[in-house]
Amino acid sequence: MTNFSFYNLVLLLCLSFVIYYSLNIYLFNDLQSTVSKSDFSLAEHHALSKQVTKGNSFSKNTTSNSLLSVHKAIVVKSKILKPVFRNKNPKYIAIKQKLLSCFFPKTYNSSSVWKIANSWPNANVVFPSTDKLIGAVINALTTDSIHSMKNSRRGTQLKLVLELTNSQLVLFKPSWYSRDEIMNGSVYSGKDRHNSEIVSFHLAAILNLRYTPIVAGRRISLRDSIKYADAELQQTMPVVNNLQCVYGVCHFCKSDEIVCDDQQNGTLEGAVLFTIPGKIIKYRSPWQRTYKEQLKAEWEKNDNYCALISKKLNFDVLLDLIDAAIFDFLIQNGDRHHYETRENRVLLLDNGKGFGNPFVDHIDILAPLYQCCYIRRTTWERLLIFSGGALSETLEELNKLDSLYPLLNKNHYVAIERRLLYIYSTVELCREKFGNKTLK
Repeated sequence: MTNFSFYNLVLLLCLSFVIYYSLNIYLFNDLQSTVSKSDFSLAEHHALSKQVTKGNSFSKNTTSNSLLSVHKAIVVKSKILKPVFRNKNPKYIAIKQKLLSCFFPKTYNSSSVWKIANSWPNANVVFPSTDKLIGAVINALTTDSIHSMKNSRRGTQLKLVLELTNSQLVLFKPSWYSRDEIMNGSVYSGKDRHNSEIVSFHLAAILNLRYTPIVAGRRISLRDSIKYADAELQQTMPVVNNLQCVYGVCHFCKSDEIVCDDQQNGTLEGAVLFTIPGKIIKYRSPWQRTYKEQLKAEWEKNDNYCALISKKLNFDVLLDLIDAAIFDFLIQNGDRHHYETRENRVLLLDNGKGFGNPFVDHIDILAPLYQCCYIRRTTWERLLIFSGGALSETLEELNKLDSLYPLLNKNHYVAIERRLLYIYSTVELCREKFGNKTLK
């Protein structure tokens, strides 16, 4: 009886070892499969969180410094960040209140409001941080009279140029999707989202990256406005099902892809963008995608890519592009194939490809940050102020001031907080490897 029990015990232990070993092989293979992509779904985040190992960094517990191992390290590190990155910093409250006071729509004088707005841009910023006249400019974008309307041939998608009072030109990006529409596929899938332009302006103000145009939501009646349209635009404004529509002239504009006045209220909603004055120069982004699924760009293959690029770029421009990468990652704009400068500083223009899918994070948007391991000290300190839910809270309160609120659904606010943790973890991994040399 004793021998029988002993042999059964041995058999049981052997069987347990086989099961344990097989399970670990399965989990390892599952993890390898999980990190074989450059973007991570929520399900994949949960799989990676089970693999957390203390001390994981760019140089420890990874076999190479490839993009895939870096992406894995960023996700894993985000699960073990210190409380300072997860708790609210009370400093955000004062900044939030100032922003709300400045952004609240205010009455304006048509003869002076555009003169004021055009005087703001300088070498460093497009709009001031704490000027209550920002609310007047926002209100003017939303309500000022339209005197003429024409096509904008800039870019690849439908945009209308509206002439307001005192010959002020602004861009109108129309609505193509509902707030709950999810863009599946590549990070650059779908048309521009007008709400992304508005939210991006608010986010730039919060992060003190004030290089975006001032943007506000607006509803216009195409039926009432067609009399202001030039001859070329009128030729692209058919009436469909008794609704006034437009498809415009642009690289991707097609007569069978139209936007129309809403059947219920007779208007088309969109984003109105203030046109930034001054000479704007366009450059190809060093981190441009190939837009071909099977063809990788140099930055996706070369671990030392930043060393190569830093020899060609002014260091301030490089830091601007890293700021832009952080900004783009939060909104998930993976389509910044070019960048524009004004007085040698990078602008954050064309932010319409953001907020496509709240359930997927394309971590490769952060490539300029994790490849260079530099970040402006002022940018880092500002990000730390809006930890623990303060960023999405402040953003939503600013969004509430816009005439088209709600601008995002709740899933996007949750996604912003998750992505902020990934930014924190990326910088922390850089600091583990390079110390305070990361902060510039």
